[in-house]
Amino acid sequence: MMLMRERLAIPRVPHRMPTGLIEVVAATYGVGVVALFTSGRVDLFLAGLLLGGPVVLALALLRPEWTILIMVALPPSLIFPIPTLLLIVIMLTSLFGCVLQGGLRLGPGTGVYPLIGIIALAITMKADVPAAATAVAGEMLKSIIYYTLIMLVAFHAARNSRIEIDSFLNALLLGIVVSAILQPFFAADTNFYAINSTPFRGKFAYLAAMGFGVTYVRYSLSRAAKRRRYALDPILAMAFFGLTAIGFGRAAWIATLWVFALVSKWIGSKSFWFASAILLAIVLTVPVVSERIVSENPGDVTSSVTLSQLTSGRSDLWTDLWNRGVDALPMGQGWGYLWSLTPMDIFGVQTFVTSVPFVYPHNDFLFLFVELGIIGFGLLAAFWLNLFQKVRRLSRSQREPLRYSVRVLVPVLIVMFVVQMFDNGFAISFVADKFFAAAGLVLGVYHASGESGRVGSQMVHPTLQSQGPSHQLTRLNVGER
Repeated sequence: MMLMRERLAIPRVPHRMPTGLIEVVAATYGVGVVALFTSGRVDLFLAGLLLGGPVVLALALLRPEWTILIMVALPPSLIFPIPTLLLIVIMLTSLFGCVLQGGLRLGPGTGVYPLIGIIALAITMKADVPAAATAVAGEMLKSIIYYTLIMLVAFHAARNSRIEIDSFLNALLLGIVVSAILQPFFAADTNFYAINSTPFRGKFAYLAAMGFGVTYVRYSLSRAAKRRRYALDPILAMAFFGLTAIGFGRAAWIATLWVFALVSKWIGSKSFWFASAILLAIVLTVPVVSERIVSENPGDVTSSVTLSQLTSGRSDLWTDLWNRGVDALPMGQGWGYLWSLTPMDIFGVQTFVTSVPFVYPHNDFLFLFVELGIIGFGLLAAFWLNLFQKVRRLSRSQREPLRYSVRVLVPVLIVMFVVQMFDNGFAISFVADKFFAAAGLVLGVYHASGESGRVGSQMVHPTLQSQGPSHQLTRLNVGER
């Protein structure tokens, strides 16, 4: 037995690390990369990756929770050039770092099973489409894999009490502020007469809606629960609200009013029904008003195309895609099919002319229904139902830190849900990565809290949580000061 123990013993590493050797190797590596760049063998972007890659991977391994904060704090203009495959490698390294910190949990409580199911279906049910469509479908699949991994890392960061919710929110707000500063430099030039083409119009409005919701909810809840207040929250809330308003995005407006209605309900205000009425008015009238005021080709709103104007053309698109999905029940047309369709195939005319030859579905549920059939649609619906169930349970908890931890993240979830209903959530990476990180935090807090073992609204006595993973809730920093 003694002989076996000696043979199986883990070799010990000296306490003193050869720091001099590490410095020499690092310096030699840096000089080698610089030499490759000056000789013209690698470009500036690749040289930056070679220099920063080892540092990022080491950080992801040793501090995976920092990786989450960095990813949400970086503006989209800096993340977009990074290949998705490299982001997957970084998240895999972070996941291995979670193993070193406190073990890896891959049970149903992580909430990623529906996403894994979608990935498995996409791999096994590929459509026979041209190479261009296959390439786009492959990038979409890699994006979903990346979202799944970032959700897992965030789950373990919250479960192991390695991240504070307020730290995540501060990183998120920092990223949105920097994005707002950089946005005019990356958007097309506009003039006074092109009010409909403001640099903040379009997808950026989703980030502005997230920023408004987070700051507004945190300020309102801090005021009601006598928590620590952030002096910048009301200022940022007004700024983000203004950016959302000039973003001319109905989906962002709907998300903003939804957040306003929820806060009114949480703090007992009577503004809930007022916000709901405005929400309905925006959904029904804004497209027609926009068509009459800012369009170069005003149309007759009393004609037969009124429905198309109300939905910005989505009704025609969704009808066509629904019929294509029904024709291929129950398994769908296959992964990549939708990217082989052109505007001519769907509308019969060359409309929606963009830089890409295909038409986005503008609804992720319908997108999966067409490509992966009723199973793909069901998996995405199951993902949201599970997440909403956890949010509902936590937001009604008798423990104030738990209520706060989920309610301040609700705006991020709302924005993504609206985007998946009326836009392309999986394709808008700078919205999706923030959402899946927030979803992972919600599910991680839920798992650490022990709420999964409760029945109804009954509360377990704190002394029963002195052992096991649920004990971590008592130390979980979710904004409690």
